[in-house]
Amino acid sequence: MQKYRVLLKVKSCHKPGDIVPQSDHFAPSSNYGLKALVEELQEQGVSEQQLLRAAGVRSIAGQLTKPQRFAIVKSACELARQPDTALAAGTRQRVHHLGAYGFALATSQTLGDAMTFGRQYLELAGALLHATYRQDGAVGILSSSNPHALGRFLPFVAEFWRSSLVTLLGQILGAPFPTRKMTFPYATPPNRACYRDYFDCQVEFESDSMELHFDAAVLAQPCPNASEVTTGICREFCESVIGGDTGDSPLQRQLKSFILGNTRRRCTADEAALATGLSKRTLFRRLSEEGKNFQGLLDETRAALASEYLANTRLPVSEVAERCGFRDEANFRKAFARWQGLSPSRWRARLRP
Repeated sequence: MQKYRVLLKVKSCHKPGDIVPQSDHFAPSSNYGLKALVEELQEQGVSEQQLLRAAGVRSIAGQLTKPQRFAIVKSACELARQPDTALAAGTRQRVHHLGAYGFALATSQTLGDAMTFGRQYLELAGALLHATYRQDGAVGILSSSNPHALGRFLPFVAEFWRSSLVTLLGQILGAPFPTRKMTFPYATPPNRACYRDYFDCQVEFESDSMELHFDAAVLAQPCPNASEVTTGICREFCESVIGGDTGDSPLQRQLKSFILGNTRRRCTADEAALATGLSKRTLFRRLSEEGKNFQGLLDETRAALASEYLANTRLPVSEVAERCGFRDEANFRKAFARWQGLSPSRWRARLRP
């Protein structure tokens, strides 16, 4: 059975609020934050099929290379019908759009922890530029590396990801992100007035670098949805995706990400199919071709989650059952005994003689 290892061990029992998105809004981590851009273009009458056809990409539901992601963003820029398309798209970003990566950020202990992890695995967010961080007194500064590599599409990319970043950080923090200044290394764009509408801070163009300045004190702020167990599992999942050492296919990783994002409720195959952009019949066929089935992946992921809660927290079994999507504790006990060969209490006691 595939095991997710928790990186951060829980020292005491606590019950933070879990982020549980509605199933019809959940998207696997492999869409790289592009779902927000697709939604904005659809609002303007540009279909997802038009966008993908123009980019030469079949779907955003699978693993995408960096050139493919850039092709989608470039096509979005060319098909956009409104001057504030990229800025507006960024405000549509949601933590659950980024799957396990997003949940790892949102359940970090502090915003500083979230930002450190976010930069480390920026590839999973779909960002086209690397970011570095430095601090100048009370000001934190995020700098984008080599922005001119994006050529004439730099303004569109910068607008989309700056808007996305501010939106996501605000969601993780549970309050507006305290941005002080943004600098952009290109000429003042025709839609400069839109920047004032979307960014409540000083904006400078024709700068030598592309930076975001903010109050560094915010890094010490606790995240309202902090959970050491959840963030540990999600971070381990992200490491496995980057390292590619789990043996899971992209589809299996998408499904496990979906299940992890809905830990307090029962996940159905219909909802999973919708999240992956497939019909249930196609989902079942593709899993069968890989020697897997949906119920098996569901059990595998929930078993790993339950084991981590039992091993690393003092939560009662009833609470662990609820956090793993079981409404009935008795059913959870039966399922766990089937997974591990022991009851939850005996399994926990064996780890703590």
